Amino acid sequence: MKVLTGGIRMLKNLIELLNILHKEERHQEIIDKIESLSVEEMTNEIIGILARAYNNVDNYKKAIELLKSIEDTEKNTHVWNYRIGYSYFYTDNYSKSKKYFSKAVEINPNDSDSHLFLCWIYQELSNKENEDFEKAIEYLNKSLEYLNIYSKLEPEENINDDLIFSEERLGWLYNKLKDYVESEKHLSKALEYGDKDEWLYSQLGYNLRHQNRYEESIENYKKAIGQGRKDTWIYSEIAWSYFLAEKFTEALEYINKAKELSPVEIDPLLVSRTSSILVALGRHSKAIKDLKEILKRDEFKDNIGMLSDLAYIYDDLEDYRNGLIYLKRASELGRNDLWINREFSLIYYYLSEYEEAYKYLVILKDLGERDIKLNLMFAYTLSKMEKYEEALEYFLKLVEFDEYKNDVSTNYQIAWIYSEFEKAEEALKYFFKAEELGRDDRAINIEIGTNLARTGKILEGIDRLKIALTMEDEIKLDGEIYLNSEIAFWYGELRDVENALKYLYKAEELGRNDAWINSQIGWNLLEKDLHKALEYFNKAKKLGKDDVWLDMQYGFAYSKLGEYENAISYFKKARGLGEDNSWLLYQLGLALKEYGNIEEAINIFKEEIEITDYKGFGDLQLAWCYALIDEKEKAKEYFENVDKYLVSSLEKDKELKKDYNIVKELINSNIYFN
Repeated sequence: MKVLTGGIRMLKNLIELLNILHKEERHQEIIDKIESLSVEEMTNEIIGILARAYNNVDNYKKAIELLKSIEDTEKNTHVWNYRIGYSYFYTDNYSKSKKYFSKAVEINPNDSDSHLFLCWIYQELSNKENEDFEKAIEYLNKSLEYLNIYSKLEPEENINDDLIFSEERLGWLYNKLKDYVESEKHLSKALEYGDKDEWLYSQLGYNLRHQNRYEESIENYKKAIGQGRKDTWIYSEIAWSYFLAEKFTEALEYINKAKELSPVEIDPLLVSRTSSILVALGRHSKAIKDLKEILKRDEFKDNIGMLSDLAYIYDDLEDYRNGLIYLKRASELGRNDLWINREFSLIYYYLSEYEEAYKYLVILKDLGERDIKLNLMFAYTLSKMEKYEEALEYFLKLVEFDEYKNDVSTNYQIAWIYSEFEKAEEALKYFFKAEELGRDDRAINIEIGTNLARTGKILEGIDRLKIALTMEDEIKLDGEIYLNSEIAFWYGELRDVENALKYLYKAEELGRNDAWINSQIGWNLLEKDLHKALEYFNKAKKLGKDDVWLDMQYGFAYSKLGEYENAISYFKKARGLGEDNSWLLYQLGLALKEYGNIEEAINIFKEEIEITDYKGFGDLQLAWCYALIDEKEKAKEYFENVDKYLVSSLEKDKELKKDYNIVKELINSNIYFN
């Protein structure tokens, strides 16, 4: 028992000595002393102290070897997990280090050092994620969690350096993810923690530029210069921020400074930015000259970026043919991104080559373009291709977004397409929206007027057309002719022939002399001057109008003049061309009756009453015809329908009442009329 007790006391004394040596950082002495012990004296605790000493002389592999030798009995102790975690940390094996330090804090949650190591481990793991930025952010947030625990356990310790590192790194990562708002939060925290170096101000400048806060961006870039940063990058960034803020003179000053500091004679990025600034200053010729000079050099003759810049400059000058030359060269050299396909589509659009423009829009879509403006480009291009249904789909998609919901042009285009489809109610909805948003020109008043008239609100429509006609801004002759013609047309639809003729004559006076206006004047003159009407119909025919409508008007005019043979000829010609409406049949029947072809007239009127919406009128004529050939029973049969359908009309229409009385008298007469 005494021997055993003596052995324990000796071990205790040895451990006390080893710990004193540890505090005095005499680690090699610890190693020498322990390694001189016999195997029997090498307890797990002694082996653990030896591993600690090897850690402290940077021989981490030996430390791991020693710790692994006692793993079976020590793996659930805090100190063993701490020591092996430490060893793996300094061999850059952060995954294994994390495993053991996590176990250490699980065993002893109050161990501050293990929490600090976990903070550093997650920082290192974050640094290794060069492409998966979201994973890197996840690691950094975990690092901050452990740092906060460490700070609570060691409130006197200054953790600013670790906080600054994490916040700056998070800011940089969110910049990479283009989440600039979140990035700014973290970069600003780094400032709050006391870091004011050139890197941080540079990152803030970059961040704010991408948030379109150009003045603040420039301010931070200049602070970076104040902290000692004076290189090409910083001056180029300031130049570009001035450019985006539309301060082009200042932009040129700083881009020139950037070029002075450039380590190379020609930096393609600086060339590109310089050309954009020159274009903004209206110095297109200078930009073109500089780019062409550089492209003469063998090392730059196939520079895709510079060729693209030249194409852009020519496009800005609306010299699309030259722009296309350089764009095609860039494409042949392999450029096939969103920008170049967008430029191709725009150039072909402005060159009125809409099929080609459409082809590149499809390529943009296939490349994954998600900008809402792609829908806008599709909409306008399809409109120009007269594929209005497809164009309408894209326009309607646009107004689902706030950016276009209250856009005047988009609402107007939707309305215009609906108007083309003669969907007047839908058209008016969007025309009124465009008007409400501020559009008040001649075109919109014309469209609203026309569509109001189409919905049956003809007088309201005419009022709008008159507003368009009398608007103060100068009207072109074609526009004045069109508006007078349109107003006349709608007055004609109301059978207000006085006003219709007033505006038709005005259009004629202004120089309109086509088939349409002559046929319209003729049509409106039918109620005033039949001979004059025929003169205008003849003019229309000479000008190329030779259709069913004109034949029916000829027939009506000749019938009213009592020239029934001519009337019948034109009405039958119209039928021969495929027209068989109830008006034509009724008018042909009247002419045949008056001409004395009663049997033929009866057959025509029978066809008419089968298809007409105006019941009773054909029955009156059939009663008349049968009465004329003394078939009184048949006449009475049709006459009963007249009493059935035309009671109210007979009270209002004197001419109709007169005809009614004639037929009634014929039916009741004993005289036979041939």
